[in-house]
Amino acid sequence: MSLNQLRVLRALMMSKSGVVEAGDVSKKLGLEGKAMGGVFSSLSRQKIGGQSLVMPYGRSTDGRGLRWRLNENLAGADKLKSLLGELLEGRK
Repeated sequence: MSLNQLRVLRALMMSKSGVVEAGDVSKKLGLEGKAMGGVFSSLSRQKIGGQSLVMPYGRSTDGRGLRWRLNENLAGADKLKSLLGELLEGRK
């Protein structure tokens, strides 16, 4: 996975609701438009046991993008949060 994909996963884990809007994450990562969409799109195509890692969760509040959520059927939020923390710790 790319560093941006890992950062997006971390944003999903840090979200209290478990859902993020692409526009909100793009501001934090400095990616815009198609670049941000490409990160979420590639994550949604990542399959583990035939299931997508992230899934669309409806339109964003401004109607310009999508909201996304982690497929928690694949891994518990706590386990994934710990793993992402370890992976990203040295790459700030």
